[in-house]
Amino acid sequence: MLSSESESPKLRVYVTNNTSDVYEDQVARLGRDENGKTIPVLILLGLRLGIEQVTSVYWDGLRAALQYPQSVGIAGGRPSASHYFVGVQDSHLFFLDPHSTRPALPMPRPGKIYSTEEFDSCHTRRLRRIHIKDMDPSMLIGFVIRDEADWKDWKQRVQSTPGKPIIHILPGAPIEEGPGRMEALDEVEALDEDDSDIAG
Repeated sequence: MLSSESESPKLRVYVTNNTSDVYEDQVARLGRDENGKTIPVLILLGLRLGIEQVTSVYWDGLRAALQYPQSVGIAGGRPSASHYFVGVQDSHLFFLDPHSTRPALPMPRPGKIYSTEEFDSCHTRRLRRIHIKDMDPSMLIGFVIRDEADWKDWKQRVQSTPGKPIIHILPGAPIEEGPGRMEALDEVEALDEDDSDIAG
């Protein structure tokens, strides 16, 4: 939340929908304010890495991505179950269940802080795991890029990850072609039912 209208945002968000393409020019633009000051960028990639399960050619890339220092985890799961994946060991991904709820803690009185017991009640000791083959192929994977050095490090990691890439870094978005010539539709010959007998 901004404290004043003139204050720059503390974080900007780059979101893709059903694509693994990240465009450098767009991330660079988001990562600078109007004065040229660096602003962290949260990259969120909506991916589908298979049909019914994560295709095995993506396993190495997915495991590697969770280990990048820029990773903020993966929102995904199994059919009818959503999880927040935070780590990996071998072929198992570790996750938290984001559906565990508890009443909010009351605000502490001025000058007071939360007790250790109150603070601990906001955390869980229950970490679960799932084999990567049992994971739903649709997911949202996130990374925080804090500055130019972080971007260069993340880019190098993405480009040197073994296996089939799950992220593609491109210089810029493709230039969109226009809708085409409206007259082109009139130039197409329609196939009449009588003509279909000729081919048979």
